[in-house]
Amino acid sequence: MRALTSAELFDVWERGYRQTWPRKALLLLATACPELGDGDLGAMPIGRRDGLLLTLRDWLFGPELTVVTACPACAASLESTLQADDLRLDSASEGVVHAINIDGWRVAFRSPTSSDLLALRADQDLASARMSLLSRCVIEATRADGAAVSAAALPDNIVAAVAQEMAAADAQANVELALACPSCGHGWQALFDIVSFLWQEIHAWALRTLRDVHSLARAYGWSEADVLALSPTRRQIYLQLCRP
Repeated sequence: MRALTSAELFDVWERGYRQTWPRKALLLLATACPELGDGDLGAMPIGRRDGLLLTLRDWLFGPELTVVTACPACAASLESTLQADDLRLDSASEGVVHAINIDGWRVAFRSPTSSDLLALRADQDLASARMSLLSRCVIEATRADGAAVSAAALPDNIVAAVAQEMAAADAQANVELALACPSCGHGWQALFDIVSFLWQEIHAWALRTLRDVHSLARAYGWSEADVLALSPTRRQIYLQLCRP
């Protein structure tokens, strides 16, 4: 894995502009991890994928993250500053099979991957998407009498237990932030999604950089490649010089 140049980041941003979140994630990693093929990236557990994206984000924007949320109780805006290392948890290993035994049922499963997420249909509701994901990840399910059943035939309490174990098996894929509102004192847990967080930062960076390219191209006649080749410090100095 390696850091991305400004030109590479622009290319990924443009190609991923209208793509789904899972595809945006894979586009970023395909460029940052040229040693891995599409099949390797697609088969990677979500937690490992997110851990790599967290590292890539560190290289691009630094170790601090500023998270802005709205309090669900009073709607006040809450800004929290976190360190990337605080968000690093255990991630699942590829190819590892987990199993639970509960109420006579035995279910063997693997952790979800990007390929599993890409297989979900855009028109599926949340319940249907969860069942589709479970069906892809359950390797074997048997009742107390030893009869094999499909994931769709599992009782609700067994489905809930499998989902809980699946989340615990790949903690990096399920990062939750403990937040407290300074205005009303309300506390809650918020899921942190590195894919959407990083992509929003990249989008903001791309728009700022396009404005810089526009300004410097008008002032000096430089091409986009010329501007992107400048270091951030030199670019800012040139921008200050060309302002009236």
